[in-house]
Amino acid sequence: MMKQRTIAVARYLNKERMASYREIASQLGENERAIRYDVDQINDELKLRKCGQIEKYPKGMLFVPDDLNLAAILENSEFVFSPQERVSIVRLYALFHTEKLNIRILCDDLQVSRRTIQNDIGVVQKELEKRQMKLSYDRGFRLQETGDIGFDMRSSEMQKYIAQLYRKQAQGSYGVYIRQLVEKMMEPISLDDVLVWIDFVISTMGWTLSDETFQWYVAHVLTFTWYIKQKRPFLNLLYEEDSEIANLIPKYEALIGRTLEYDERGILSSFSKYTNRYVYFDLNADLMSAEDIALLLVKRMGKELHMDFSQDGILMKGLLNHVSAMLKRVRDHMQLQEDVSDFLPEEYTYVYIALKNVLKEHEELYALTENEMIYLVMYFLGSIRRIQESKFQSVLLICGFGYGTTTVVKDALINEYQVFVKKSISAYQLAKFDGWDEIDVVISTVNVDLPVERPFAQVNVIFQKEDYIKLDLLGLRKRNILTNYLAIERKLDFLSETDRKKVLEVIQEELGYRDVRVPQKYYTLSDLLSKDAILCVDHMDDWRDAVRMCTDILQKSGKIESSYHDSIIRGMEAQGFYSVTDNVMALLHGSESEGVRVSCMSLLISKEPIYFGDKQTNIVFCLASKDKKEHTPAIISLMRMISMTKFINLLEVCRDADMAGTVIETCENYAKMQQWQKEIG
Repeated sequence: MMKQRTIAVARYLNKERMASYREIASQLGENERAIRYDVDQINDELKLRKCGQIEKYPKGMLFVPDDLNLAAILENSEFVFSPQERVSIVRLYALFHTEKLNIRILCDDLQVSRRTIQNDIGVVQKELEKRQMKLSYDRGFRLQETGDIGFDMRSSEMQKYIAQLYRKQAQGSYGVYIRQLVEKMMEPISLDDVLVWIDFVISTMGWTLSDETFQWYVAHVLTFTWYIKQKRPFLNLLYEEDSEIANLIPKYEALIGRTLEYDERGILSSFSKYTNRYVYFDLNADLMSAEDIALLLVKRMGKELHMDFSQDGILMKGLLNHVSAMLKRVRDHMQLQEDVSDFLPEEYTYVYIALKNVLKEHEELYALTENEMIYLVMYFLGSIRRIQESKFQSVLLICGFGYGTTTVVKDALINEYQVFVKKSISAYQLAKFDGWDEIDVVISTVNVDLPVERPFAQVNVIFQKEDYIKLDLLGLRKRNILTNYLAIERKLDFLSETDRKKVLEVIQEELGYRDVRVPQKYYTLSDLLSKDAILCVDHMDDWRDAVRMCTDILQKSGKIESSYHDSIIRGMEAQGFYSVTDNVMALLHGSESEGVRVSCMSLLISKEPIYFGDKQTNIVFCLASKDKKEHTPAIISLMRMISMTKFINLLEVCRDADMAGTVIETCENYAKMQQWQKEIG
């Protein structure tokens, strides 16, 4: 039977003949996205009946032609699923359960004619042909595949249904049917057992995934499990030799009833490497390439849109965090596929076009899917809004009651709004005022006639409720503490780093910014690692002692709490020593920012190697990050020092903090100079 909501949409449009998505959503108490879906279902059904279509116009307007009578589908709406839902079911059968794809059974299940099912199968056949897959019939349906496209096609399809699979009580007949179908195609492996194992992995590893990334990960694990069950070969799928979830795989093997081969374990482990995770730090990630691309995007997008993005530290941190994972997906041909076009407001299409123009100049990124590009666009949209919100408007203040009242109004304006009072004059001086080119708005305590057109509001000396409404309508923006603080910080660049920090501390205290969480700038290793957090020892008996020593020095200085030490130990016991690069260094870090008061780092240098399982190193860094994006530029600085200098070898021979501090400063300056020369040509 047609969904009740879809029927309601059809009835409304049949009566009104013209309406917007927003209007229908408001009348029916639904969201606009649901209404868009319903209109598409109605048009699909109309197309199958060879009728006209509901016409779509800009601004979300819909129009029902005079010769189109929607009553026809309302009177005969006794089908279980919409056309789109039927095609989805057929597609799932074709990809995962081909041997059970039976026209007669589907006619009974979906309560439609044989002809309708044949049409639905025809739609799926055409879709598959575009992906070099052929659905044919010879006393039963068969799916022929070429190459290794099958896994990606199946995982992309599975991703559409993850939300429904996680509902124990599926909503509606369609949700129930989909879940039962997936359960059947996974048998004898339990679908619920696999979902529980996935949740166990995410919880144990301490990952925080975006919704889209979570669905991507679950879909890949389920598709992998189906391949294992079917004993299908994995063609050209990359795998990890050093598995971060190695300790958790035995539980998976128990639920599927067999031991995985070496390459199968690696494939299962590799899926986690392509997710946008915010608590996992991969020492092997190509962070330097990520920074180069982020800097390129900031520079070129600024040129395209005529905006200075270089001053937005939040944008740079966000891009660094995203681009690293994105590069890994691009290089391994595993880009995000879910349609996120609805994320991009129509009025910001120009930002997408600008990004596309920029990417044309980069061979590797030109192959990005539309969805990957939209995710990048979202970072620039956020920056555009931050820049726009930080703009101060220039005000002409007119007040004829004397200096005292003028000061009261002026103070109220600059304390509550992002404005700069360019000039304060009396009403009689208005005729001679000639600085209109520098004025954005006019605010007056008396009624006046302006000689030029400018936004105008008359207010009381002491602002009342109606005055605030007038000022809001005038377009004045409320003061943003963080925006103001960052603006002040930028203007103090002429000071030394030490003096600038002292001035900012006074500003925080005196202007009420003391409790504001301000993102810090950790551009170099020295920004995070102070000399008093460097320790040199002869040997350590156990890696746990090394962790304790690294965290104790940070805890004693009040930068972290004891819980952060526990987080590091817990993570390494569960995940193994993936953060240790054998014979190079260890980079310890907890799985969350809880227990971190200030972003910081410590360094332990041991004369004799410290053993982490089968790995060993003399150099142990311990990172504690308050904001998971704050530390990225400093870690990139560290990677450059390792790749461009003999940083690790020089540290290994240091026997005190002063000597280590000198090595850090020398290697840091050399790496910065090399990078600067690279950027200028």
